[in-house]
Amino acid sequence: MDIEVVRWSELVSRAGSIARARTWLATGRWWQVFHDAYTPAWVEPGPQVRVAALRVVLPPDAAFSHRAALWLLGIDVLGDLVDVTGQRGRHLEARPGVGVHSAALPDDELCDVGGLLVVSAARAVVDVARREPLVEAVAVADAVLRAGAATQQQILASLEAAGGLRGVCRAREILPHLEPRSESLMESRFRMRLVLGGVPRPEAQWDAYDEDGHIGRADLHLRGVVLEYDGREARLDKKVFVAERRRQTRIAETGCEIRRFTSADCYVRPAAAVCAEVLRAVAQAEGRDRSRLRSGPDTLRKPRLTPLPTRSETARETAA
Repeated sequence: MDIEVVRWSELVSRAGSIARARTWLATGRWWQVFHDAYTPAWVEPGPQVRVAALRVVLPPDAAFSHRAALWLLGIDVLGDLVDVTGQRGRHLEARPGVGVHSAALPDDELCDVGGLLVVSAARAVVDVARREPLVEAVAVADAVLRAGAATQQQILASLEAAGGLRGVCRAREILPHLEPRSESLMESRFRMRLVLGGVPRPEAQWDAYDEDGHIGRADLHLRGVVLEYDGREARLDKKVFVAERRRQTRIAETGCEIRRFTSADCYVRPAAAVCAEVLRAVAQAEGRDRSRLRSGPDTLRKPRLTPLPTRSETARETAA
């Protein structure tokens, strides 16, 4: 983080007096991020400056956690708050835009990211799952697995280590729903809406091939039905729109049914109506001739990250 943040004593030292420091603040030359953390006027408000400010004012054994830890690890799942966790028994000051927590933070669940102390990706997934609804927790966990920041085994180990924490039973509910092939948060949310509504779990990122080669990869596939989630960009970009329609035609020619869904199907339409539509499509696909379908190699890209070593792992490597 190269955002400049100083404490009050440093601001006074630079200004030359308390009165002048107050003038700098009053005239907008500097502004207050939160108590005892100040930054120059050119710095825009946002999570980056909150993180930089917290780095200055937090005790050295406090760690960024929950979604904030994942965001710092390179996974775009940050919410409204930047969460921090202090060692159990240590009080952290409440600040605007900051979620404050207290818990045991062993070295085998802590990582260093560019000079910042963060909980491991697996621990962050568990913390999110202890607090947030099941669908959101699964979507975040899927994003972590797809990125490669943690493995399913690491998440399971972190869940086992969290035995006495509040909400851990709730967090364990994510395990049967994890999908490391899911390509987006909305894809995960849509899949969970179907599964929780009684639809059999679809196959994620299904590759379609015919006798002419690779047709494309579908978001979800269930018994001859291709289920696609369309984001706003896909509907507005002309090249994407044309390519999608060509791909859709080729898939339909193999005998598959195709159904497309949007955010309204996740948040507005009744879940029962969405699930009924999918089940009707499955019924329509039964008995269709899909002999043109072929198998082929998996085209899903490899994860872009690898799990960061924890402080314990780093210490063992150094000792060796």
